[in-house]
Amino acid sequence: MNRRVLLINPPSPEGMGSPLLGQQYVAASLLQNECEVRVIDAAGRHFHHDTSWIVEQCLDFQPAVIGFGLFSRWVFHAYQLAEVLSQAGPWTMVAGGAHTTVRPRETLDHGFDIAVTGEAEESFPELVHALATGVDPEAISGVVTPAGNGCNPARRIQDLDALASPATAHALYDPAWYNKRGLVKAPGGLITSRGCPARCTFCANYVTGRKFRHRSAANVVAEIQEWHALSNMSFFPFWDDALTANPHALSKLCDEFEGAFDFPFAFGAITRANMVTPKLLKRMREVGLRHVNFGVESGDDVILKIIKKGIKTDHVVRALEWAKAEGLSTACNFMLGFPEDTPATLERTLAFMKRIAPLTDTFSTLGVAVPFPGTPLYEDHHEHYGFTEWWLREDHSHYEPFPDPNDTERFCRHYIDDKNLELNFFNYESDTQAMMRKCLKFKGEHNLKKMGLLKDPVFSPEPTASLDAPPSREAHSQPTALAGERSS
Repeated sequence: MNRRVLLINPPSPEGMGSPLLGQQYVAASLLQNECEVRVIDAAGRHFHHDTSWIVEQCLDFQPAVIGFGLFSRWVFHAYQLAEVLSQAGPWTMVAGGAHTTVRPRETLDHGFDIAVTGEAEESFPELVHALATGVDPEAISGVVTPAGNGCNPARRIQDLDALASPATAHALYDPAWYNKRGLVKAPGGLITSRGCPARCTFCANYVTGRKFRHRSAANVVAEIQEWHALSNMSFFPFWDDALTANPHALSKLCDEFEGAFDFPFAFGAITRANMVTPKLLKRMREVGLRHVNFGVESGDDVILKIIKKGIKTDHVVRALEWAKAEGLSTACNFMLGFPEDTPATLERTLAFMKRIAPLTDTFSTLGVAVPFPGTPLYEDHHEHYGFTEWWLREDHSHYEPFPDPNDTERFCRHYIDDKNLELNFFNYESDTQAMMRKCLKFKGEHNLKKMGLLKDPVFSPEPTASLDAPPSREAHSQPTALAGERSS
């Protein structure tokens, strides 16, 4: 009975600096269910193998199942690889991840035999077992097959403590894929909960959903200790959509952190400006909080209401002042170019950035809004603006990886430009594009000054030709921008 599974993180122009946490959870669950597992992270920053090498690894391992995690931004590259692998051996090709959850049948037209939607830590091992024993997999929650008329709804995992720790899968990842020194790499972050109560129109939080579920404090502490023992990691970014959404659970977590570690433990948090208080930030700082990332998105209260952010600019100022009073470093995420944005709303956003600049350490890099499938930002606008299924276009799948800091010109350029602007999802007028560039430039220069890389006179390189040139007809008729498939 073949229970060999090969998990592939497909190529990405972005170049990942650490393993994907979601894939590590799935790998750990497969190991827990007595599967033989291998991983290929073709998106690793220092992964230098080509498609033929990946095919050779598949032929050598002879897996029963090859599983891909798909993200809309890079799905074009994943489909190219999947088409090749589907013809190279008798294995079953399985698609999962965020993109698969909203476009399961699309994946079946691009080299995959089965799609697994939603959280896969339970359903994927069940699928592997069904395939190994000849059982029809259609009854498994979240599974979509070519012959099926639909799928059983993907179930939300309620007991997060029952999941295998992602740290148990660390040996499957070659450290050389991520750094030249070959150091053991922990994931880029940890989660203490799943789900987000917010209703932002741009957020692609359709895998973990809106229902909030949290791990026990003891379970989180145990994972932190595992990762520290494996990699000497001492700073832990928490990637919960909103770490402070459940104050009661967070209070228990803070109590558990106190005195739990024999190393200088510190952590970072992502949250919303209306979900913090001075008392909460003080308590979090006492047990190791050092950095807070706030999702702001716009400096215009009308735009914030349209995108259902659920906050006002006054909330942001107040939260930043409280964080600064506690000595915490902060970052603010902004997204530019919503379809309702105008030069006037962007002018107000720029003015707001200038207002909060003394209160925040950094602004998010890049930041042009991307209409991801399944979000209102996509579903309400793709027909009108002509960017239906933009992710299937090669020219929307390029991304310039973060440059080497030693290449000062390119490094500075990366902070000030956003190549996504030229894709022009929402057919921005020239004056709107000009204001978006001003906002991007201000964010970039602020960050570079904080890093000590921007001296007076202010670094103001000439805009790149691609940003100055009018968008092509193709770009004009298709979508724009990157901000990540999830945002707080």
